Amino acid sequence: MRPRHQGLLALALALSSLGCRHRGPAWASELAPAPSAGVELLVIGQPRESLATRAATRELDRRLRAAAAAERPAIVLWLGTDLGPRGPERAGRCPSQAYATPALAALATVVSDAVERGASSWGLPGPDGWRCPATGLEAPYRQAGVAYVLRVDHRGAVRLASRCTDDRCEVEPPRAPPLVELVALDPSPWLFPELADEAQTAAMLDQQRSLLQALAAQPEVPRLLISPIPIESAGARGLGGRKQRTSFHYLPEFLQAAIAEGLFVGAIGALERDLQLSHDLSHAILRGDRRFIARPVFSVNAGSFGGPGHTLPTSRGGSLLPDLWSEHAGFARVLIAADPAHAWAQIRVHARVAGRWREAGVSLPLNPAPLAPLREAPTIQPCPSCDPQAGAPDREVWVPRSKRGR
Repeated sequence: MRPRHQGLLALALALSSLGCRHRGPAWASELAPAPSAGVELLVIGQPRESLATRAATRELDRRLRAAAAAERPAIVLWLGTDLGPRGPERAGRCPSQAYATPALAALATVVSDAVERGASSWGLPGPDGWRCPATGLEAPYRQAGVAYVLRVDHRGAVRLASRCTDDRCEVEPPRAPPLVELVALDPSPWLFPELADEAQTAAMLDQQRSLLQALAAQPEVPRLLISPIPIESAGARGLGGRKQRTSFHYLPEFLQAAIAEGLFVGAIGALERDLQLSHDLSHAILRGDRRFIARPVFSVNAGSFGGPGHTLPTSRGGSLLPDLWSEHAGFARVLIAADPAHAWAQIRVHARVAGRWREAGVSLPLNPAPLAPLREAPTIQPCPSCDPQAGAPDREVWVPRSKRGR
């Protein structure tokens, strides 16, 4: 192919992808009113020194102040920071004072001010935090190791309910049924072996395994998995993507078992530079690992606080088809509430599109019914979006990813 034709083809691909960076029917639907009680989780992932971080910080501050005005307890979940221009998968120079740069310092100030007003801030280092461990001393969030449990009661009060030693973790029995438990795990060295030596990684895995064993022995309550690493992703790091690392298939076996047995009703992650919301990961897990899980698990991936990263369709993961997706800077909020009948999570995704903030959201139950042991499997081959009945060759292919909101 001639160079001129190659350039025209690249331009056509780029232009064709511009209309697909923001899709999902929830972007065009009306939002349900925010619950008056409960707790609000604000999820930020991969902030860095950038204009996008500055803009997202201003919107985060506005949302934190609104939660305080509504007397709704807020928990900031800081899931990884991009501490260098070369990203978490490459060895780069670690900054001497990571949070002293203007954008990150402003973000740290906003989070610290919110904590002074009554919010709480918890987090995990993520791949770049492991790569530059000295910066963890400056982190504007609390971190009780790489495995811990936060128990949230119905008043929104947060308390650390676990205690870990070198290779074991214990979880206190709940005095009363909590509103939700947040289970924080960071398997970054497992997925990125260059971040830690074998002994350190083995100790980390022992802690996380014992923590999940302790939780499985306790009464069943709504639990959310909090991790810088998503369970599944439709981005470049998803199964089949250009940088595939994040998939159920690649997780430690004990974490796979906990997810498959229904220990979690939802998972909150980051890492990918986009915003993804999936109502249920069971189809994606079946496509990637041929595993039937016990009950639905929703997923929120919010890793574009520091700016988005566009991934060509040919470089994306193929196991997950998110219900809501955006390649724009932003963050996510998870509002959790309960009444005598049931508990639910209202998930709101905030994306900065063309200089303006857009918001989409859905409400999902925190006590979903188990999935049927015998059920129809989703399309697996030749592609997850092909016609599942008659196949692609005989008619126009129905592709869920073509849905988009304007």
